[in-house]
Amino acid sequence: MTDVKYGPLTSFNDCELALLELIDNWFNSYLAARERKVGIVPGKITRPRSYTVKNQFTTLPGEEQTPLIIVVSGGFNASPDRHGDGTYDVYLRMGIAAVVQGPEAIATRALAGHYQAALLSLLLKNRTMMNGQMSMCELLDLNMDDISDEDSGRSLCAVRLAFEYKVQNFAEEYDGPTVVPPDPIVPQPDDPIVLTHDEVVEAMP
Repeated sequence: MTDVKYGPLTSFNDCELALLELIDNWFNSYLAARERKVGIVPGKITRPRSYTVKNQFTTLPGEEQTPLIIVVSGGFNASPDRHGDGTYDVYLRMGIAAVVQGPEAIATRALAGHYQAALLSLLLKNRTMMNGQMSMCELLDLNMDDISDEDSGRSLCAVRLAFEYKVQNFAEEYDGPTVVPPDPIVPQPDDPIVLTHDEVVEAMP
């Protein structure tokens, strides 16, 4: 295996993108199920026009079109677990926000509620990603904000969910490369395997 001595090299952005991909893959299906539950023709509710990652939640979208799904990484939610082999499991606070827009406040809040119901069920029922390395531990928070948008004259609403995710083997110490490779661009091999064997020695009388 190449580059194994450099460790897992996992980034927070890997986790954000994995969560965003999960939502992108499943959201339409869960929203359609929500529509069927409340008697709305499936597909009638406007689907997300933008998916993005931000380092913090801002109340008004920038260039993105609504409805908008945002994933925000809030850093550590608890102290990492350090194991005896030098690996670290970390606990990340991940926020998921949906920003929706409508002609008036009551309809916009109803739309945000549909998005919230679909997102919550989707994330609770799809708890693992990154081939099992990342898994959801706990639902931390849920809130909804009405947003004033005087320029457009329309009503906006944001619904936000927060979860704690555990990422196993996020980083590791020990046994890194001891010599800078002459060509760091090419994949670096692991240390050669030393083959051993047993010798049987018979004592002669």
